[in-house]
Amino acid sequence: MSSVEINPLPPSYLDPFTDSTGAWAPGSELPAYTPSYVPAPAQRPNRPSQGPKEFEYDVKRKGKAFAVMSVTADATLSKKMPTYFEGVPIKGQVKLTLDKPDAIQAVIVSAQGQVVTGAGPGEQLTFVDVSRTLWSQTMGEPRSASIGEESNPESPITSPSDRFTSKLQGDFLWDFCLELPKEVVKQIGQQQVPQVYRLPQTFAERHTRATVTYQLCVRIVRNKFRTDHKILAQFGYIPIIRPDPFSQLRQLAYQEGSPLLGPNIDPVGWQSLEQVRVRGKIFNDRSINIGCTLFLAKPLCYTRGTVIPFFMELESDDIQALDLLSSPKTIVVRLRRCIKYHVNAESTLESLAWKDSIDHSQLAVWWPSTERASLDSKSKRFLNGEMHLKPDMKPTSAMAHFRIQYSVIMFPFDTPGYEAASSDILLEQPVEIGTAHSQGPRPRMYAPPGYDSDIGPTTAPYAFHATSAGF
Repeated sequence: MSSVEINPLPPSYLDPFTDSTGAWAPGSELPAYTPSYVPAPAQRPNRPSQGPKEFEYDVKRKGKAFAVMSVTADATLSKKMPTYFEGVPIKGQVKLTLDKPDAIQAVIVSAQGQVVTGAGPGEQLTFVDVSRTLWSQTMGEPRSASIGEESNPESPITSPSDRFTSKLQGDFLWDFCLELPKEVVKQIGQQQVPQVYRLPQTFAERHTRATVTYQLCVRIVRNKFRTDHKILAQFGYIPIIRPDPFSQLRQLAYQEGSPLLGPNIDPVGWQSLEQVRVRGKIFNDRSINIGCTLFLAKPLCYTRGTVIPFFMELESDDIQALDLLSSPKTIVVRLRRCIKYHVNAESTLESLAWKDSIDHSQLAVWWPSTERASLDSKSKRFLNGEMHLKPDMKPTSAMAHFRIQYSVIMFPFDTPGYEAASSDILLEQPVEIGTAHSQGPRPRMYAPPGYDSDIGPTTAPYAFHATSAGF
């Protein structure tokens, strides 16, 4: 059984570590749009590189920093904390400044990722932990291989006589490089069934209890009678989720700046959803029954900062009802985001109640399609549509007992003179939100000029109606 929280406004999808330009993968371009009335693709503006940005963290003793960790990251991504794309190593340095002899046994740096749903031990799941020993007493005198060189934990000294037993004093500097895996295998639940998970993006929002955090830690190890010192620093992580290539005809339309071809001409480029019957009354006079088929562009994975293209077909012998409900402003299609989690990471996924937090994006925009205008379509209406995805949305994620899921939702039509027979949603289609562009030409925006992409929520009572389904 699930509990559901429904937010009353469209989500901002803001990341604490990205700006309004969103995030993009190394070697790929930013999402860029060219309206359909421009005949040729616009040139992508040159974005000057800001280069790496350095972050420093320290631990003080008597008001003076004696241990400093510095890390570098992409300045464009790293506004408030260092942020890394999947596959980009975490590079930095650790510096010790010891005015007096100090009995340090080892210096260890690590990167850790956790899903946190509470303060209890069963509410914190560590899904990745990568560490490197920068120096230990078994590696011998630190000055011989420490200044400006990366540590090599795979090649410790072999002679017991080379073990360093003195105290450290002076300045010491170690470079480090940590590489996070793209995927991890976690054994979840009482059955300990292994499952493969892609590392999720950093996640923290005010109204959601679950968070995904990544943390760097430098641990200065002493003997059991003295307290270890630690330098802790949060960092951001972005997985690379890339859609499969578009259909050939869709790629050609993007290259030439021509309108997208609909499912009648490009059937492999569209996913047809099951036809639904739109029932209700118009003008408090008579009942209507209209067939509605919604098409989504394939593949059903869409890069944030781009668009979800739609095509809709309405069919009825009631011409008046058909004209009323085929008006673009009557169609209510939104993107639903559902954050699912439960608080006990050690139990089976099936045995516990999931907590759901549900919110919806702005409306999709629609306009009449000209593709089938030449057909005898008195009993049919065709529309093109698209939904604009914010560039800083959280991508689809799954890690053990934590999920971020998306689906396209079609609510009952909303227009004066029409009363829906039910307030339940008409359609729901799961989709995936990615972080990197598909191979090939970039998606275009085809909405008519003057369209406002940030349309607010409808005031209809069913606008934020949601049902919770078990995962």
